[in-house]
Parts: sequence; structure tokens; C-alpha cells
Amino acid sequence: MKKSYVILLFALFATFIYAKSNTEDVIYLKNGGIIRGRIIEQVPDKSIKIETADRNVFVFQMNEIDKFEKEDFQPKNDMSLPKGYRGIVELGYQFGVGEFGYDRLKLNLILAYQLHPYISIGIGTGLRNYFEFEETLLPFFFDFRANLMDSKFSPYISLGVGYNFQLENSLEVEGALLNPTAGMCMKLSDNTIFNVGLGYEMQRMEFIEYPTNRYLNANAGAISLVIGVSF
Repeated sequence: MKKSYVILLFALFATFIYAKSNTEDVIYLKNGGIIRGRIIEQVPDKSIKIETADRNVFVFQMNEIDKFEKEDFQPKNDMSLPKGYRGIVELGYQFGVGEFGYDRLKLNLILAYQLHPYISIGIGTGLRNYFEFEETLLPFFFDFRANLMDSKFSPYISLGVGYNFQLENSLEVEGALLNPTAGMCMKLSDNTIFNVGLGYEMQRMEFIEYPTNRYLNANAGAISLVIGVSF
């Protein structure tokens, strides 16, 4: 079941990523204006309707247009993003710290909404695969992130808050999750950002203390190194 779930998650997000085009429609007007976006309606020999990246819609008559064509995206030299839904994929390695810290692989899949050119909130899931005791946890969390500078390269902060569930045990609750992260991000296009971050993940887990066989609820803390893309 675990392998099937992982394959399904990757397949869904790979489809979503590759469905994103690296081109945009560009309308060149006879008055010298240039409008970039996505053509959403075209009436032959009459008019064209285009939606820009910030969700504004314009209609131009054909006698106003010099030409229109598809071109590669021309990213702005700032970190602002248009309002709307976006996907975030992050992969990372977590180095266990403390008495109950264990190394694991990290995958975050986040559906976010861009509230502000530099701030988004979202909900996420993913995987936490522990090496030492071969356990995989399924996180569900709220995600907040903000870019701190108005430039192509910017520091960013993010915070994930939620719970992890046991993937192999009927999704039984494992414990609370808290993951603050800070790092740098780079704007690749009008809608795409690449990020590298370093954070700390607090994960509450149940452990058996030997030789007493007493159950303990402890923090399996880890330093988290992550790379990701927002699109």
C-alpha cells in the first residue's frame, strides 16, 4: 500500500507540473502597447479576449491589433506573484537531533493560495520516511510562507503546523508536527519560484522505553534541509 500511495502522489503532481506551459500569449497593439497573458476567447476576424497573470481580462478588436503570438515567459525582476491557487513541491533530508531524533526523508505536497504578492497560505500532505525503524508517516498540515524582499532573489520564511498519521496502521494519529523554515528563493518565471531552506521539525511520537516497556510520548526532532518549487 505504501509504494502505491507514493507512486500516486508523484504521478498526480508530475502531471500538474508538466501541464504548466512555459509560454504565454502576447498581443502587440498598433498603438505600441504589449499585453501578455493567456488568450481565453477569440472571435475570428473580430476580437480577442486575453487574461493577464494578475487575472485582469481585456478585449481587443482585430483592427486594434498589429499581431499576436506565443512567446517564452518574460519573468519580472521581482518576487511578486499573482493572486490565485498554486502548487508547492518540496523534497528534503532531515537529520535527527536529540535522544529520540532519527534521520528521515521528507516530501511536502502543498496546495496554496496567494493572498498577497509575497504571502501565501495553504494545506499540505506528503511523506516522512524513517530509516532506522522503517516507518512512514503521512502528514497533514497548514502552511504559511512569505518572501521578504522585492527582488528576483529573496530570503523567505515558512511554517507548517499539523499532525502526522501512521501510514501502515489505518492512519492512526502519531503526533503533532511543527516545522519552521528559513531560506532563499529565486524567481524563475512570473509564476514559478525555486527555494532552498533550512529548518527544524518537531514531531511528537510514541516510543517504548526498555527494559521497562513503558510508553513515552517524545519529540523526534530533526534539522531539515529542503529544496522545492512553487508553481
